Amino acid sequence: MAYKRQIGRLPIIPANATVHNVVCHYCIVGCGYKAYSWDARYEGGTAPADNAFGVDLSRQQGAETSAWYAPSMYNLVKQDGKDVHLVVKPDKACVVNSGLGSVRGARMAEMSYSGQRNTQLQRLTAPLVWRYGQLQPTSWDDALDLVARVTANVIAAQGEDALFVSAYDHGGAGGGYENTWGTGKLYFGAMKIKNIRIHNRPAYNSEVHGTRDMGVGELNNCYEDAELADTIVAVGTNALETQTNYFLNHWVPNLRGTSVDKKKKEFANEAVERARIVIVDPRRTVTVNACEIEAGKENVLHLAINSGTDLILFNAWLTYAAEKGWVDRPFIAASTKDFDKAVAANKVSLAEAAKITGVSEADIVKAITWIAEPKAGNARRRTMFAYEKGLIWGNDNYRTNQSLVNLALATGNIGRPGGGCVRMGGHQEGYSRPSDAHVGRPAAYVDKLLIEGKGAVHHVWGCDHYKTTLNAMEFKRVYKKRTDLVKDAMNSVPYGDRDAMVKAITDAIRQGGLFSVDVDIVPTKIGEAAHVILPAA
Repeated sequence: MAYKRQIGRLPIIPANATVHNVVCHYCIVGCGYKAYSWDARYEGGTAPADNAFGVDLSRQQGAETSAWYAPSMYNLVKQDGKDVHLVVKPDKACVVNSGLGSVRGARMAEMSYSGQRNTQLQRLTAPLVWRYGQLQPTSWDDALDLVARVTANVIAAQGEDALFVSAYDHGGAGGGYENTWGTGKLYFGAMKIKNIRIHNRPAYNSEVHGTRDMGVGELNNCYEDAELADTIVAVGTNALETQTNYFLNHWVPNLRGTSVDKKKKEFANEAVERARIVIVDPRRTVTVNACEIEAGKENVLHLAINSGTDLILFNAWLTYAAEKGWVDRPFIAASTKDFDKAVAANKVSLAEAAKITGVSEADIVKAITWIAEPKAGNARRRTMFAYEKGLIWGNDNYRTNQSLVNLALATGNIGRPGGGCVRMGGHQEGYSRPSDAHVGRPAAYVDKLLIEGKGAVHHVWGCDHYKTTLNAMEFKRVYKKRTDLVKDAMNSVPYGDRDAMVKAITDAIRQGGLFSVDVDIVPTKIGEAAHVILPAA
């Protein structure tokens, strides 16, 4: 964590400071920030011409001014070997966050590495290699040479299936595109690695295969749709805490009714009013509380569903909407198939749903009425469905995901303003890799294979299996045992004899050992078992 000094005064950003547009590198929302940097020997002045804000800072600023920044938005760092002041503050002009800063993004400067202010001193700055019983600093040439030789030796002897890879498949602030493209070119282009897993699950698969297989991408609307919806349905998502500025800047205006004028402009021939929201979550979250405050309790319906029964609830909604005729027949005919078969196959009565989900029949009906009953003038209701980990990390997420998409399709809420059936996401979704078709489905359960003694070399990119795997204690035990075999072998030969070192490592691998390479910016638990650690840029 960052250490906050007792700061009584912050330097004024000068008018000639270097300015970059940046994106918060934490959650999926993608809030815009301005990054200012300038020579640490100087600062700006209070006169409008002397500061980056162009205002008179000798006067008290208004409550909504953007001409300020907090201590968490400041740091003293090095650029090109020189000390510079760094300020990373929310961008008022960005339509995503409109100057709002979350508790994550508003600390990006503070969370930067700084020897002067003692922040993030755990940051890795040099490669480490296992040498004489401990991880020791080494040169990039030395570390990369060892990794390349061992990896090439193993592939030549055992084939590419002996190389296991763990790689984060998204990333913030643009890194998701640049970094995942690099790993993709290496493992899917230059090679065809099948035994690869993603940072938060032990296989290379999607969390939302269900919606994709239906032909509906999981990110199919825009933030403005949350301002235009008649009803928002939030399933297994705690948006205030996890997508803070998306919720505050786009959901709240609709819940308050302050986006009604925008709705009137967009939908001149429809009745419009403030949004209502249906929240499906076994727990009462801060999002439920915030919605009740902003929209009024009469416009918020919290369904405290029994865990794991979402599928029944969604099918009951679909059944009721179909029986009432609250479906979009033209859209169904033009864009879907087998609607009647789907309704028949997934029919669930209100009584069945109430018994299984723990939600009363009255509330089930109230929810689907808010979701699908036509508005005054018989206009179709615009409903945005938003879901996240509470749904997609369930034991039967494939069918559950599809049942929610079924309802969105049936009510014509895919591909129309104020609609959508979308995952909320966690980290940013920036992603770009060559085709992974060769991995196949079902994808290899990498962590299970490692426990079973499979694999010879393991490349780990920005992941920590010790925190994100199933059967974690067994995984840790076996992983340590296998990597210790290689460490013992490395201890047995002079480090300077590279040929002997590679032979010792590959001999240990043949005895069940595992050669581990960890790429990360800070020390991790799985990194303690690694033989080479490469500090990410």
